[in-house]
Amino acid sequence: PWPKEDRTSVFAQYSLLVADRAPLQAKLQAAGIPTAVHYPIPLNEQPAYAHLAGTEGTPIAAQIARQVLCLPMHADLSEAEQRRIVATLLDALD
Repeated sequence: PWPKEDRTSVFAQYSLLVADRAPLQAKLQAAGIPTAVHYPIPLNEQPAYAHLAGTEGTPIAAQIARQVLCLPMHADLSEAEQRRIVATLLDALD
């Protein structure tokens, strides 16, 4: 996504959904590209809310929690670094 011309980006993370997160994360980290999983537990499974909802009612949230992987995203990320991240990601997905 791109911001409109009269606005600036406020993206804090760039999240992907991948079917098999661990191997991809390992390949990126081996190439020196940090990754993160910011939301590994769906909201309804968090201790504060677990008593209000069961885990069976949100299968999509559970699936997304297993698949989400965040790539580096910050104001100082150069275009060259972005290209390296994308190239490494595409190579790892082949």
